[in-house]
Amino acid sequence: MAGADAERAVATGVGEASASVVIAGKADSFVPSNRIDVSAAWAREHGFINRELVRVARKGDSRSAECCLVIAASDEDDDFASDAGCNTAKTTLRVMEVLGIDAQDRVCVSVRKHTSTLLVEHVAVQRIDKVREGCIALSEDLYRELGAIEDDLSSKRRHYYRLNHLATGALCYIPFDKIEVDESLAPKTMRLSRYQRTLLNLSVPPCTLDEVMRRLVDEAGVDAETKQRIIACYERAPQFVPESYEEQKTIRRDLRQCGYDAVQITASAFDESAHFLSGVPKAISGFVVGNSSILLKSCRPYDNDEGRDVVRLPRSAMVHLGIDESDKVILRHGKAKAKARALPIDSLERIRETNTIAREADIDPIVGIPAFMRRDLGVCDLDEAVLVERDTGYLFAKNLNAQFMPVLLFFLAVIQTGFLFGSVVLGYALLVSIIGLPLIAFIVFSEQRAKVK
Repeated sequence: MAGADAERAVATGVGEASASVVIAGKADSFVPSNRIDVSAAWAREHGFINRELVRVARKGDSRSAECCLVIAASDEDDDFASDAGCNTAKTTLRVMEVLGIDAQDRVCVSVRKHTSTLLVEHVAVQRIDKVREGCIALSEDLYRELGAIEDDLSSKRRHYYRLNHLATGALCYIPFDKIEVDESLAPKTMRLSRYQRTLLNLSVPPCTLDEVMRRLVDEAGVDAETKQRIIACYERAPQFVPESYEEQKTIRRDLRQCGYDAVQITASAFDESAHFLSGVPKAISGFVVGNSSILLKSCRPYDNDEGRDVVRLPRSAMVHLGIDESDKVILRHGKAKAKARALPIDSLERIRETNTIAREADIDPIVGIPAFMRRDLGVCDLDEAVLVERDTGYLFAKNLNAQFMPVLLFFLAVIQTGFLFGSVVLGYALLVSIIGLPLIAFIVFSEQRAKVK
């Protein structure tokens, strides 16, 4: 984090709404692809915190980009050591492209906080009766602030809010109608199910202690023994894997004391029609073929998957979606969507070659998406949640092709019967075929529906 002062500024709404900085080069890292790197001194001065989402706009230009603000490890960082360096920043080629900046240019931009932002300081366990509904719960103070944000938005759309875990940058989205108030919660607290905590990297300790995490621990107002206990676990091996459940609980507790649970809630640009007719096509396909979807964290696929229209799914997700290997799925991220063939993650070692994965269980909530597809979907960072759906149109065509001859024979038999017994019977035969064909289709797809019911 950028320090206690910056955190208090965000929590209380104090500080400048925007600040100026000079883009002076390309960021050293391209993950996330929408990052902007600033000095710790500049962030403290203007009240920004690490990995918060900000709006960056070029001065005198209407173009802007939403960026993940990353603070340098220390004020002594070589790129920001001088007074002039404190007022400079670096960003990725993707952001430069959006803002119309050449790599060698020095351009002044404004960095603006999101006005519609909440800061969650504590995360609690969701109630059992709410887990299946996929809801989250907020304390009264947070829900009141969120309600004020929702009131300013159009009432004819279903609005989505973004949950951003500040320590790791994990992101997921949730519609407003899935957010409830819990009067029993302490201020600045949110309830999440275990799977929601997994999507946000909150359920288990991270497997590595990167610069952001190390800074979080170093600047936390906890005793030296707690800090040393955390550091010792991560120095034990390149990737930290708890030796027991008790050790996992201990490290989770220590990290929570350091502020690991901080989550930023921001109104996103994603929305959808609230009209009941907008859900009719999906309801029909669900009735005939069966709908199923799952939220998964984006990651890199196998090396040889790059440039191909395929995604890598864990076996458990494929069973949940009711699909076989090479069946098509639809990936949705906001208003963007993409279709791809689903292949299984059948090798822990292969997926480890392109991702930081310490435990086999870490495979369950991920989906390996090629870089070009992540860009098309607008997924800027790894660990950003994407909705994966079974492609009901593809499954309909696939099963209809397999059952084409039985359906055709039924239709011809009915028509032939009508011709044999005259025009009156022919009329009834046509009526029977009109009614019978949808019924046969419904029966044909019973196996597909059974996979997800």
